[in-house]
Amino acid sequence: MTTQSLHDKLVQIQSELKAPKGQWNKFGEYYYRSCEDIQEALKPLLLARGLTLTISDAVVAVGNYNYIQATVKLSDGTDTI
Repeated sequence: MTTQSLHDKLVQIQSELKAPKGQWNKFGEYYYRSCEDIQEALKPLLLARGLTLTISDAVVAVGNYNYIQATVKLSDGTDTI
């Protein structure tokens, strides 16, 4: 029996993930998907493979500007990418 690598599981999830743009921006008049929409679509795919997704963010100053830097980690309990 062969086990899939964490990378292989990620590739599989990316090919199966369906996160439609269900939110509407009245000002810009366009549809978009929120981070929460994507996370909800990911939950069953992660559960089926025994994976966890962790998201953290931090304010990063670059010159005179501040940005939010988001970091996403995928783990199977042993490896993390």
